[in-house]
Amino acid sequence: MIFSKLSISLRIFLLTATGLLVGLLITGILLTNLYSAALTRNIDAIAEQQLDALIARVLAEDEASLQTLPSIDPRYTEPNSGWYWQITKKDESVLGVSSSSFGISIPTLDLEYDQNNSRKGNIFDDDDNWLRILERKLFVSDDDVFTITVTADWDEIAADVGLFRQQAIIVLAFMGVFLAILCGLIARLSFGPLLKLSASVQDVRTGQSERVEGEYPVEIAPLKGEINALLSANDQILQRAKNHVGDLAHGLKTPIAVMRNELKGEGAEIVFGQLDRMQAIVARYLDRAQLAARTAIRGRTTDLKLASEKIAKVMQKLNPEKTVSLEVRLETVDKFHGDPEDFDEMLGNLVDNGMKWSNGAVRISVLDHTAEQAKIVVEDDGPGISEEERSTILKRGKRLDEEKPGSGLGLGIVSELVSVYGGSIELDRSDMGGLQVSVIIPAIKQRKS
Repeated sequence: MIFSKLSISLRIFLLTATGLLVGLLITGILLTNLYSAALTRNIDAIAEQQLDALIARVLAEDEASLQTLPSIDPRYTEPNSGWYWQITKKDESVLGVSSSSFGISIPTLDLEYDQNNSRKGNIFDDDDNWLRILERKLFVSDDDVFTITVTADWDEIAADVGLFRQQAIIVLAFMGVFLAILCGLIARLSFGPLLKLSASVQDVRTGQSERVEGEYPVEIAPLKGEINALLSANDQILQRAKNHVGDLAHGLKTPIAVMRNELKGEGAEIVFGQLDRMQAIVARYLDRAQLAARTAIRGRTTDLKLASEKIAKVMQKLNPEKTVSLEVRLETVDKFHGDPEDFDEMLGNLVDNGMKWSNGAVRISVLDHTAEQAKIVVEDDGPGISEEERSTILKRGKRLDEEKPGSGLGLGIVSELVSVYGGSIELDRSDMGGLQVSVIIPAIKQRKS
């Protein structure tokens, strides 16, 4: 379950590293066994050569001469070397020994002789030295039976094998690390175009680009083309939908106007009321269609700081008797993901509403909300509104005080715009004493190219 959540490049690296670990471990074991087998064959060959040389001398020499038989390997002349030979008679009396075995009791194997009257194996001597022993019985006559024993130092072989194993592990470990890193780099480079494509698609989603741009390998280039084709088709669908809604709204306006002009007599007031309602519905959905079409346009972003400063300066000039303060604290985002005109309309209506009701001060705060959202807070020091009035004031055309100038559309327009962009609006009491309007809107962090 956890493995399925990993990135493809990390999966390739982990699988490759695991495969290399197992493969190199098996390789190390096989190489060590092959080296050990090769050393064993070599040792056995030397011991058998010494054994054959002793057999030849036994058959050619008399018993007195067996005490001074030469050795074919110099290690048979080094005391306590582990390389010994010995010739014994049927009564186990010693006829000859190597000069290296002075003071050494050569052990015998507790094994059955094979069909060639030979036996071999490993055994510890009285000093706990590990010896490789080859024995052969030589039948000269019924009374002349000789046992020829030749040994080799198996501790030396084991030490050589251990050293080889240690060196092999070190070499294979370095090779494994190198190959794992190489596979990781290859996987990373291989998926580089996909990461680039992902970043380009993200730019489209966040409004920093209208199409997927860049050059891609032949395997990925068709995907880029399909994505751009899908984006173009989506633009065409949105444009057709916008045109249809607009045509429908404009088409209904004329019949409604004709009916209004032709209506006379009794009951006309009722019909006029229904026509007004129909006309309001048509106007409302026409506005919504236009808003939806604007918000669906990709590649449109607005610098939050610059746009807020512009609105604050304009409102200050229009209301010189009041004070507009602006605070911008942005770290995770810096651009509104939408049309600049929509942002100006939202913030402009909020500040204009605050100016109408304030006693002298309006405060604007532009803040981070999440990694993909910004928070706009507009507060005033006016009388504020009650909780019951907060739900009413967001409706189009609803005004709490008819003496104040305006159409009552400001906060209603803001609410619809925020809703179209998938944001939220919240009304509360400000610590300045008046109304606090908090708007959550989509935002992005401009990626540095």
